[in-house]
Amino acid sequence: MKEIIFFFELHQPRRIKRNFGRKYTYQGGVEDIYFDDELNREILHRVANHCYMPGLENLLKSAEEDGFKCALGVSGIFLEQCSWWEPKIIELIRELVTSGACELVAETYYHSLACMVNFDEFKEQVGAHRKIIKELFGQEPLTAENTEFIYSNDIAKVFEEMGFKVVLTEGVERILGWRSPNYVYRAKGSEVSVLMRNYMLSDDIGFRFTCRDWNEWPLTTEKYADWLHRSPGDLILIAMDFETFGEHHWPDSGIHEFMRAIPKEVNKCGDMRFSTPSEAVSRLQPVDEVDVPEAISWADLERDLSAWLGNDMQRHCFEVVKYLEPMAKSMGGRFLRAWRYFTTSDHYHYMSTKGGGAGAVHSYFSHFNSPIEAFLSLTWVLADFRYRLYEAMGDRAIYYRMLFGDLPETHAFHFYSGFAEPIGVSVKNLTELREALTR
Repeated sequence: MKEIIFFFELHQPRRIKRNFGRKYTYQGGVEDIYFDDELNREILHRVANHCYMPGLENLLKSAEEDGFKCALGVSGIFLEQCSWWEPKIIELIRELVTSGACELVAETYYHSLACMVNFDEFKEQVGAHRKIIKELFGQEPLTAENTEFIYSNDIAKVFEEMGFKVVLTEGVERILGWRSPNYVYRAKGSEVSVLMRNYMLSDDIGFRFTCRDWNEWPLTTEKYADWLHRSPGDLILIAMDFETFGEHHWPDSGIHEFMRAIPKEVNKCGDMRFSTPSEAVSRLQPVDEVDVPEAISWADLERDLSAWLGNDMQRHCFEVVKYLEPMAKSMGGRFLRAWRYFTTSDHYHYMSTKGGGAGAVHSYFSHFNSPIEAFLSLTWVLADFRYRLYEAMGDRAIYYRMLFGDLPETHAFHFYSGFAEPIGVSVKNLTELREALTR
């Protein structure tokens, strides 16, 4: 029997205010002044009506009537917003979990780029997410995914250290070579099982369902079930944003009816069954090792980190966020929470200047008028946050800046073995200087 695994990601960022610092003078706490919660509430209400409520109700019906199973990735900040404004969504997820038809997948609480800050922060955010999943739904995740399926050998090792058995990521062709994503693989350097997304079959629903110039349009349930049936391998991981159903593809496109009918068509084939990631791995053995020395993701054509860190604006803002980490952690509380919101991947996604289809996707998700506006807004937010952080720390701020703050590369101290003979070692703070001198 071929294992069919559907994975859906539910996430809404806590969007920052447009033109922060240019239009207004803000008073209030650091968790209150930066984020446009009026807009965030409005968007959540809209997407709940078009997508989350009917989509989750569909999954419940399919589970009850057709034996459908799936996995959900639900970001911590999505659950926060649901608890504030749409608690019924949490109840529907709980019903689905209680039915036994849903495996919840661990991820970073803030849907963040924490793995690019450092792995200690990454572990803390994944741990916070695992905790809220346990508290709200009573499930201890065995499967993990990083934000936007970002993955590497090192990330797999961290997940293994945290006790996870399965990791989900993208079936990138430059990694797989001649191999198919439709098998269980083993992570290089660890015993974690890796399931890789079949991006062609996933994107047939996620992106091409309403594409009228696609040569396979319209996509029917009979046609799609036949593609699953004919696709060779032990399993097929179909993964996409849950917002596909009713938000990316509007309800009048027939997307909800399509998803409701898919389980019935798959069941007719007789040689496929719906599984969760953990169930599939318990039945199948890894066929090979997958080596991913550099990070991959499911984003854009490049399927790397360029969706978030591909241009100077994105990299500059992220470097500022990294610079502020030790000071935010020394203060803790509201400062640390605000800082962690700034690690959310969406802020950097909005700054992408890519063209073509990828550029259209970046623009579609953004509440800014342009990548430049996204960059300026986050820059002003971070400048204000840094000022408030320094003010709250008082005299300690200068010592933290010297000990931990990262100077720009042009201001870093570079070691030389002789005149014009750099040895390739540079330091950006006193902590790095101590480490360099004691090597």
